[in-house]
Amino acid sequence: MLLLGTDYEFIEPKGEDKREVIKLLTGEYAGVTFRYGGIRFEEKDGEMHLLFNYDVLHSPSIKYKSLLKNTEFKNYIGDLLVQQLSEKFETDIIDEAGTDYTEESDL
Repeated sequence: MLLLGTDYEFIEPKGEDKREVIKLLTGEYAGVTFRYGGIRFEEKDGEMHLLFNYDVLHSPSIKYKSLLKNTEFKNYIGDLLVQQLSEKFETDIIDEAGTDYTEESDL
């Protein structure tokens, strides 16, 4: 599990594109900044797959084109995306009336 503030951080986007920018802080991709593009789920052969695009904005030591073709990098940031989505779903299960379904029922 990657930790916000230790392994990665969100940085203020520059320019007109206001999508979140993520900077990796540890490991072989330390210093790489990127943002996710389109994200979607697709079912193939009875299994659900997460598909996404990404833009590398800065890489201090690995060439940009190498990161775009690097399956390990894509899996790494894909795992981070899954983690972020899971955390979001766990904390934001609230209906239109404001009921938080993460609390136990009194019934």
